Amino acid sequence: MKAWRYLLLVWPALALAHEVHTHIEAREAVVITLSYANGQPFAYEKYALTPVGQETPQQVGNTDAQGRIAFVPGPIENWRLTAVSADGHGVNQELSVPASQRPMAGGAEALPRWLLAGSGLALIFGLFGLFQLFGRRNR
Repeated sequence: MKAWRYLLLVWPALALAHEVHTHIEAREAVVITLSYANGQPFAYEKYALTPVGQETPQQVGNTDAQGRIAFVPGPIENWRLTAVSADGHGVNQELSVPASQRPMAGGAEALPRWLLAGSGLALIFGLFGLFQLFGRRNR
């Protein structure tokens, strides 16, 4: 088999290995603001959000500069928030997300890869066909 044929067979798999998708959607999120007793924000401190009754946190990270945590809870209503600073201040409590803040199930799903690839190929072959049809007539 010639080298270029092998490259054409392997190239799509290599391209998929380095792909990162970004999907942005506007949904209702829950924002928790943490602050010290003196009113200063609990900024850049580690936290973990775990559904009540589970061991594994569903979200971990650091609070932002204003001491905020933002997350989309989904159908889960009760959460345990654990946040501790390096000097020992912190919180470990259960939270209940109000029903009005819980997003509805469902939403737009991404199109399947085979459909995107097929649409791309159809576009390429269609444009090539139009070029051949009209390009040859003008010659």
